[in-house]
Amino acid sequence: MGFRTGNFCTVWSVEPISDTNTKARISVSRKNKMTGEYETDFSGFVNFVGTAAASKALSLKERDRIKLGDVDVTTRYDKEKKVEYVNYKIFSFEQPDAENNNAAPTPQKKMSVLEEGEQGDGFPF
Repeated sequence: MGFRTGNFCTVWSVEPISDTNTKARISVSRKNKMTGEYETDFSGFVNFVGTAAASKALSLKERDRIKLGDVDVTTRYDKEKKVEYVNYKIFSFEQPDAENNNAAPTPQKKMSVLEEGEQGDGFPF
């Protein structure tokens, strides 16, 4: 599956670069149905780009799982050095584990006046 929107990945390290850029090492794995073992589809350094993504990425710890949102891959070839550079960027992501921990409490049913123990002719006053 590799590096693409909607994939889950594991964070291995996080390093702040600037207010709008955070560098991290991530990997994406999948289970081989034939062997039952996990195989790495993608492993490398990425940049969390933009104020929101970069600051949110600073709270990530080793082995955190994230779901990739908007991502981009760019390449640049340096003729003098004869080297191609590949840049992986993440503009947004979700933390599925954090959603379960920070879930809003379920709203309680509002009780009518009669359910609260009041007796009456159906009027609340």
